[in-house]
Amino acid sequence: MSKKIPDPFGKRTRGKPWNITSAEEVWASIPATITIPGFGCFQYPLQPVGFPLVNSTSTDPSVICPKGFFCPYLDVSKRATYPVACPPDNQCFFYRGYGFQCPNPQGLFEPMVCPRGFYCPSYNQIDVCPAGSYCLTGSAAPTPCEFLSICRVGTYVQQHFGLILAVAVADVLLLVVFVILRLREFQRANPGTGIFGSKGTSAKAIPGEDQDASRAIDKEKSLQVDQIQNNILALTAGFQSGLDGHSDLAMNYAFENLGLRLPEGKEILQGVSGRIQAGRMTAIMGPSGAGKTTFMNVLMGKAARTSGILKINDSVAEMQQYRKIIGYVPQEDIMIEELSVRENIRYAARSRLPNSWSNKQVDDHVDAILTALNLNHVAHTRIGSTLDRGISGGQRKRVNIGMELAAAPLSVFLDEPTSGLDSTAAMDVTNILHSISRLGLTVVAVIHQPRVEIFETFDDVLMIAPGGLTAYFGPISGAQAYFESIGFSFRSNSNVADTLMDILSGRGELKQDVPRTRAAMGEIVDQWKAYAQKDADTGNAESRVSNIESMISVAKLRGASFLRQIGLSHNRAIMQQNRLASAFMLELFVGVLSGMIMGIATGGGETFAGRFVAPFTALSPSPRYWFMSLYGMLIGLAIALASAPAGVKVFGEEKPVYLREAEAGHSSLAYFIGKNLSTVYRIVLASAHFAGFYVFFAQPPIGVGYQWSLIFLNFFGVYGMGMIISMLVRRENAPLIAVTIALISEVLCGFGPSLTDATKGGYVFLYNIGVNRWMAEAQYALWATPYLSTVDAEDISGWVGYEFGNTTKNLLIMFGLGLVYRAIAYLLFLVVLKSGYFKNMWVMVKRQFRGQKSGVKSA
Repeated sequence: MSKKIPDPFGKRTRGKPWNITSAEEVWASIPATITIPGFGCFQYPLQPVGFPLVNSTSTDPSVICPKGFFCPYLDVSKRATYPVACPPDNQCFFYRGYGFQCPNPQGLFEPMVCPRGFYCPSYNQIDVCPAGSYCLTGSAAPTPCEFLSICRVGTYVQQHFGLILAVAVADVLLLVVFVILRLREFQRANPGTGIFGSKGTSAKAIPGEDQDASRAIDKEKSLQVDQIQNNILALTAGFQSGLDGHSDLAMNYAFENLGLRLPEGKEILQGVSGRIQAGRMTAIMGPSGAGKTTFMNVLMGKAARTSGILKINDSVAEMQQYRKIIGYVPQEDIMIEELSVRENIRYAARSRLPNSWSNKQVDDHVDAILTALNLNHVAHTRIGSTLDRGISGGQRKRVNIGMELAAAPLSVFLDEPTSGLDSTAAMDVTNILHSISRLGLTVVAVIHQPRVEIFETFDDVLMIAPGGLTAYFGPISGAQAYFESIGFSFRSNSNVADTLMDILSGRGELKQDVPRTRAAMGEIVDQWKAYAQKDADTGNAESRVSNIESMISVAKLRGASFLRQIGLSHNRAIMQQNRLASAFMLELFVGVLSGMIMGIATGGGETFAGRFVAPFTALSPSPRYWFMSLYGMLIGLAIALASAPAGVKVFGEEKPVYLREAEAGHSSLAYFIGKNLSTVYRIVLASAHFAGFYVFFAQPPIGVGYQWSLIFLNFFGVYGMGMIISMLVRRENAPLIAVTIALISEVLCGFGPSLTDATKGGYVFLYNIGVNRWMAEAQYALWATPYLSTVDAEDISGWVGYEFGNTTKNLLIMFGLGLVYRAIAYLLFLVVLKSGYFKNMWVMVKRQFRGQKSGVKSA
C-alpha cells in the first residue's frame, strides 16, 4: 500500500450514478501483511490509526454494516476491511461539528451512511434514487413520492405542490360563488336594474354600502294611518295560524304591589299595581332613573321581583313559561348587521314559529310583516353599520319590531322604541304599534318625552315617579283630568305629555291657592294610592279571560326543533362569512404568509441530523434535534398569530344578539353548535393554506396528510382558546389577550424547558393542556421516524422527552382538547347568558342612581 491512497470515491453528482473504484482493485492494493482493521485511512494510510468499530466475530454483513449504511469495500473474509473510524480532515471535522455528514468517508474502510439522493439496498450496493421517489439520508429503498409532488431522478426530499393546487382551486371556486351571490344580492335589492345599471347609468352600490337614496325615499314617505291599518291586516293570517286554532287567546296582566329591593336594601321599585289589557297600547313614562325599564323587566321576569303578585288572565303565573309567545324589543337595535332586512326577520320567524310550519308559510308570514312595517322596498338591503351604511334609523327600528312580530306573539314589550328617531319616523313607529294592538295583542312601551301626537296614540299610561313609585296608571284621556283634580294646572297650548313629565320631575305648575307641598313627589304618590284604592272599590273593567292551558300548549309548540336550530344558526353564520369576505380573505392571506415564512426559514431540503446507531456512533455529526423541536414551537406561534383573532370573533362580535335570542327561547346549545360547525370550513381552508405553503418550502419528510392534520388541529385548538377568551373579555380587548394566551400555550410545547425538565419540575400539566405540545411531539416523531434505521431512537426521544409511535393518540388528544376548549367556552357562554340578567339589573341601578342624582341637583 502506497504512502498516499488515491480517493476511490470521487465526486457524487445528484441524479447520476456514483462511480467509485471497484472493490477488487481496492482489495488488491492491500498488502498481505495487513490482517487487522485500522489501516487505509486517508490521513495516515500506512499506520493503524483507524479505530475499529466492530468487535463482533460475526461474519454476517448486516451485523458488521447495518441497514442504511454503505460499506463498499467490506470483505467479511478479511478482518482488515472491517469498518473503522478514521481521523477526519479539516472539512469533515467542520461539517460534523455543524450537524452535517462528511461528503465522503475518511478512509477506504470507513463506513458512511447512505447519502441523500441515493439508496443502498445492501451494504455494498448504491443506486441513484429513481424519478417518482425520494431517498433520504440512510435510505435502504426509495420512498414513493405523494401525488402532485416534484420528484426527479436523485431527489432526496419531495416537493409537494398538491395542497397549494387544491387551495388555489378552492379559492377560485369560492371567488366564483362569492361573485354569483353578490350579483344575486344586488339584483334582489335592485329589481329591474341590470348588473351594470340601466339606461346608460352606473349600477347602484351592492346592498350594505351607500344607501342614501333609500334613506331619502323613506324620509319623504310618512305613512298615513289608513295605510298602516291596511298593511297590518296582512298579519292576521299569520297570527291566527300561530295560535293553533285558538283565535280568542289574549294576554291580560294584573299585578299587585310589584317591588324590587336590592341586596343592600335599596328599593328601586315599590308597590306598583294595576292592569294591562290586551288589545290596548300602554305607555310607561317617567323621568330618567325613575324605574321605567326596571318595571318592564320585573313584569317580564327578566329581573326577579322581591315582592308582589303577577296574574295572567286572572291566574297567578310567571312570565318565564310564556316567553315564546312574548316579544321584547330592546332599546338598542340588536340584529346581524351583515344580513338583509328580510334575512333577519326570516331567521327570527323560522326559529320561533312552530316547527310544523312549512317554509312557504314562514315566507308568507315574513312578507306580511314586511308589508305591515312598510319595509318591502328595503327587504333585500343589508342592515349596515356605522362604517358600512345600510338602512335608515327608522327602518332599523321597524326591523327591530319585525323580528319580534315574526314570532306571532300575544304580547310585545318595547324599551323606548322612539329613542333616536326623528318625529316623523317616531310617529310611524307608534302608529304601527297602535294598529298592531288592535289585532288583540298586548303592547307595552317605555317612552321618553313624546310629542303630543305620539302620546295620543297610546290607550293607557303608567307614570312612574323617582324611586319606582306609581303616580298614575290609567287611560291617557283621563291623565290630565286626574292631575287637574289634585291641583295641577295645564296650559292650553302645551304638550300634555311634557306637562306630565314636569309634574313627575317636581316642576309641575299648581293652580292658585293650592299649597306648594302638593307638588312634592310623596304627596303625588299618596294621592294616587288613595284614588286607586277608591277606584278599585268601585270595580275595574272586566278583562277578557282566556284559557291558560291553551296558552301554555301554544307556547310549547313554538320554536324550531333542536336540529333545525343548529342548521339555522349554521346557515346564518355561513351567510355572515360570505358578507365578510374581506376578513376571510385576510385570514387566508395571513395563513399563506405565515406558512410561507415558516417554510422558507427552514431552508428546505433535509434538515435532520442525529447520533448514529451502534457500532457507528463515533461517525455521527452533531445532532440537530433542537431544530425539529424549535420548529414545533415556531409553527405553533405562527398558527397562534394567524388564528387567535379569528377565534375571538366567532362569538365576540355578537354577544348582544345571542343574549336577545336566548331570552326569546332559542336553544343556546343549538346556537353554539351551529356557529362552531360554520367555523370548521374556515379552519380547514386557513390551515390548508398554511400547510400547503409550509410543506412546499420546508419539504418535511412527513406525509402531507399527517402534516396538514396536525396544523388543522392546532388551528382548531387555538380557535377554541379564542372562544373562551371572547366569553371572558370585552370585545375590544379580546384579540390581543387571545393572541397572548395562545402564544404562551404554543411556547409550552417541549422545546424549552423540555418535557423531561417539566416532568421533573412538576409543571408538565401546563404543557399537556396545550395543543401544540401534542403537535410538536407528533411532528418531531414523524420527522425522525424515516431515520430510525440509522439513528439512535432513544437518543432522539430522550433529548426532549418526546415519545415515538403515538401519532394517532396525539391527533386524538388534540381533537379532544379542541372540544374541551369549546365545552369550557359553552359553560362560560351559559354564565354570560345568566349574567345578562344581572347586567340588566346593574344598568337599571346606575340609571336609578343617575336619575336621583340629577333630581337632587335640579332641586
